[in-house]
Amino acid sequence: MEEWTPRDMLSPLPEELQLQIIKLCPNLAALRSLVHASPSMSRVLGRYPLEIVDAVLELAVPVQSRRLMRAVLRGRASSFPASLGETRRIATTESSTTTPSFNGPLSDSSSSQSSMVRSFLATADNIHAWSHACLDHLIQRSLELRPSTLVSLGPGGSPREQFQGAEGHDGYRPQTTGPPSWVEEQRMVKAFWRLQFFLELRGAGARGLLDEAWPRQDLDILSTSSFEPFYEVFEFERQQLLTAYDFFLLATGRTTTITASEISLRDATGGLPIIGKKEAATSSRPVVSCAEQPSFGFREDIFDQGPEHLDRTPMSYHFQDFMSSRDLQASPFARGPLRALPEVWVRRLG
Repeated sequence: MEEWTPRDMLSPLPEELQLQIIKLCPNLAALRSLVHASPSMSRVLGRYPLEIVDAVLELAVPVQSRRLMRAVLRGRASSFPASLGETRRIATTESSTTTPSFNGPLSDSSSSQSSMVRSFLATADNIHAWSHACLDHLIQRSLELRPSTLVSLGPGGSPREQFQGAEGHDGYRPQTTGPPSWVEEQRMVKAFWRLQFFLELRGAGARGLLDEAWPRQDLDILSTSSFEPFYEVFEFERQQLLTAYDFFLLATGRTTTITASEISLRDATGGLPIIGKKEAATSSRPVVSCAEQPSFGFREDIFDQGPEHLDRTPMSYHFQDFMSSRDLQASPFARGPLRALPEVWVRRLG
């Protein structure tokens, strides 16, 4: 009996049509899976690697993450931002300097471009895994909390008097509110791409790849910079960066700031280590279920989960600011509608 072998159903198509199909992949994970499953598509990627990955980034990735990802890819071809100042603003939509597209040649040969793009796709898969591992960790931690809950306010004419005499109940068990939303995923992915770019840039500086492009003052600042203050971002974005960084330190067993020498020991690019068990390029790592980008009608997006809120200050930041305020007059619990705030609000505000 003849052994059955899978057939590449896309191979009979002309290359021009194959190119248009592969450029319509909905995300980088789909692109990587397609070239693993189809030898003909793998050959097309080998011939037009930068054109294809740029098209998929433009189609599927939000603008700030896209700029970070392009900066990582160009950096691997030793094409870095012109200065430290430009680097710190690399993802900011308001920045006057943006990372160019990949249409210009980044290397002398198509084969080196193809290898670089395939390595980049593996990095994107790894960052995706880091992001979901971090979100899963945070959700699990929130479910393990046993907070005190307000049963009733005490007597008094002011919020301070009412809270001082309030009745509480210990040991409340939080209820699950489901998997991460699209906005939660994208914010975490962007934070980990920032970390990836920072680590690779530090590694490039340690290997002398920036010596001819950057002034000595910029190189000295880069070599001594820590991750927290490196990027010029709003405070709410800094908190998102620190969330990713704290999980990175936890997952890698680190308790101190990363040094350039430590970066060079992890892998060739100095980026995030492979999370979980190291496997072959055709990784059998379970596919993570991702949320679809939502679409809302007028006034339907009550939790600010649409794409237009991705790079804005989240309501959770204001909520945390209120909750940590020492001014009880500013506390949200001083307002009647928030006294019985459903748990789903607390989660979705984040």
